Amino acid sequence: MFKVLFLIDHAPNYRESFLVELSKYFDLAVVAHPCEKDKLVPPRVRGHYRYYELRKTRGSKLRLNFELQGIIRKENPDIINVALNFRYPLRFLTFLLNPGLQTKWVWWGQIFGRNDNMLLINLKKWFIKKSSGVLVYSDEIADRLQGLNVISFNNSQYSEKEFVALDNRKGEKLNCLFVGRPQKRKRLEILCELAKSREDLSFRFVGPGMEEYFRNEDLSQNIQLFSAASGEELRAHFQWSNLVVNPGHVGLLVMNAACHNRPIVIDSEVRHAPEVILAKESNQFFIDFTDPNQVNDFFDDLFANGDILVEKGQQLFGTAISKYTVERMALNHKLMFDQVISKSG
Repeated sequence: MFKVLFLIDHAPNYRESFLVELSKYFDLAVVAHPCEKDKLVPPRVRGHYRYYELRKTRGSKLRLNFELQGIIRKENPDIINVALNFRYPLRFLTFLLNPGLQTKWVWWGQIFGRNDNMLLINLKKWFIKKSSGVLVYSDEIADRLQGLNVISFNNSQYSEKEFVALDNRKGEKLNCLFVGRPQKRKRLEILCELAKSREDLSFRFVGPGMEEYFRNEDLSQNIQLFSAASGEELRAHFQWSNLVVNPGHVGLLVMNAACHNRPIVIDSEVRHAPEVILAKESNQFFIDFTDPNQVNDFFDDLFANGDILVEKGQQLFGTAISKYTVERMALNHKLMFDQVISKSG
């Protein structure tokens, strides 16, 4: 079995099922920084792969860690899969100072950041050209890297067995669900104002620190706050809902909605994480949440045409389970790694 060393920024609980799936194909070692430092939750138990935690890191904006070289020597992997993130400059120094590793080095991740300029973009492409390839979050990113050895792994956090096609039954009120961390970029205040003006809508905000975040706010009675949930508890929130709402930045919530057969409405003007491509591919709702007339017209239309919620949920569910699962994600990694190993062998 070939050895893969996977250096990722963090290996939190939502990455665990993918790492376990990947370890079925390769002798896997995972290298990551502590989850807790960046307010992420580690898995309660890690699967059958070796795990190295980089605790001797210095810096905050730019982070320096001198352990990678020693781990590479110890593992002597056939593939080195590394998240391309300029916040960790010693990854790139290790790459440049060890040309013999470049034939087994595969870059990984979102690749393009929100504040990239042409200099940064060209520098990233230069590093990718000198490596054996790059694995990226989505087809949209892969399209921007045409001409390079690139494969999209269609980022996901769910296995096929976790997809549950919940019924969507609408009552007198439309039940709207948000799941995630309460952050300014999520723009939950827009939903708070909407709740005050529309008694025909009910809202649940589910996430870590939700009650603390809104402790000084005068929320209307049609908003309920819940702490972080998982498993059956989270599924119960989705069963209650008719629609997932995200007025700000959106990421893994798209997959979460898909996994539970719920449609999602996303702000059309905000720049989103790569997972938004799944919502686009499955023709989900996009509106300008800063335009009250457009928002009210949208919800009025949903009351007039309730069947569309079921249709959109099924579209999102179907697209995701056919293309965006950890099983498919691991197979796409295997496709790249097998290709690199065959060339180097």
